[in-house]
Amino acid sequence: MTLLYRFLLGLAFPFFLHAAWKRCRKSANSLDPIPHCFSSRWGFNPTPFQKGGIWIHAVSVGETRSTFPLLKALKDRHPDLPITLTSGSTQGAIQALKFAPVEIQHQMIPYDYRWAIRRFLNQIQPKLVIIIETEIWPNLTHVCHQQNIPLMLVNARLKTHSFHAYQKWGASLIHQVLQQIHLIGAQFPIDAQRFIALGAPQEKVKVLGNLKFDIQLPDDLQPKADAWRQAHPHSFIWVAASTHGSTQAGEPDEEALLLQAHQTLLHTHPQALLILVPRHADRFQTVAALCQQSGLKTTIRSKDEPVTTETQVYLADTVGELMFWFAASDAAFIGGSLVNFGGHNILEPAAVNKPILSGPHYQNLAALYELFLQQNALLLTLSPETLAQTLQQLADDPQFAQQAAQKAHQVFQSQTGTLPKLMDEIEVIIRDT
Repeated sequence: MTLLYRFLLGLAFPFFLHAAWKRCRKSANSLDPIPHCFSSRWGFNPTPFQKGGIWIHAVSVGETRSTFPLLKALKDRHPDLPITLTSGSTQGAIQALKFAPVEIQHQMIPYDYRWAIRRFLNQIQPKLVIIIETEIWPNLTHVCHQQNIPLMLVNARLKTHSFHAYQKWGASLIHQVLQQIHLIGAQFPIDAQRFIALGAPQEKVKVLGNLKFDIQLPDDLQPKADAWRQAHPHSFIWVAASTHGSTQAGEPDEEALLLQAHQTLLHTHPQALLILVPRHADRFQTVAALCQQSGLKTTIRSKDEPVTTETQVYLADTVGELMFWFAASDAAFIGGSLVNFGGHNILEPAAVNKPILSGPHYQNLAALYELFLQQNALLLTLSPETLAQTLQQLADDPQFAQQAAQKAHQVFQSQTGTLPKLMDEIEVIIRDT
């Protein structure tokens, strides 16, 4: 299976070459270009990186932001230890480069070719490699094992679909990879059970929780959000965050469904405001067109257009401001759930004490969502019609809204404490290397 994986990876080289060129070309023409974006995917980076530190890898935006408390804790405890953060997506890279709370070394992660991985490892010579969530790369794991570099999976989770797919198609390869990992920090017990079932040694799997629960909010976040809210006296403000396009041909984009729900809400609350935050920057123009087609009075953030009392939709087409919009809102809908994508992180609105709404499709984060559902801390809506009804209930009944927010915040608080447990595990490894 290992030989087959490497053979297939070789066949896929032209695809990865084209994908890296396309994405990095788009980055080079953007307002936030990523240094050495293309060459770093192959292990070539002329940057004189410091050696002997910790390499942390996060794929996209949410995973990158979840590393920020860890980055700060590592720098506070080991100020002279260089930290290298790699990204798997250009949006994640922008988050790292613009918002990392401490000084980091950064580049895009090399693709999982042994020669590219070896070149990058030789360049930074880390004491420890930490992979956020479930990025299982056989060659990366094998090369780290060969060079006696401990590798940890943190925030590790296995979706039901992925678990069954690994069992069916790659059981022996995954078994070998998991045997070579130093420690797996699972999010929930079900994740730990699945990793063990796939071959991870039981003594190497610990339920450490989810780093995303250990959100560190800026001291000025809520005061700034309150000031913005007071300057825009709409009767009810809700955020639709991380929204997606359609997942099947012939179906509407998620934003179209949300705009439909907002139009219904406006019948009873004409001063309501929807703050719309698409998941991917390359869809900003598409979503702007959907807003215009809806006939709703739309203001666009990137154009510095002022939000007035006539504004019905505010398209927040910028990066890095989502927590601010959560803090300034009365309720938060988490996207990727009215279309069959599988949901996104519901922790951030819970951290700022907001009622949380979601569609029925949350299979990507089932364990997290069910934790909230068990405590009635998440409002599920099955369609634009039921979403509009729930929004109307939140707008009409402040006590109901407050209770929904408090339940979400209580579940969030009950799950904090992952960072100290993770730091204890990291300290053991650093001490022994």
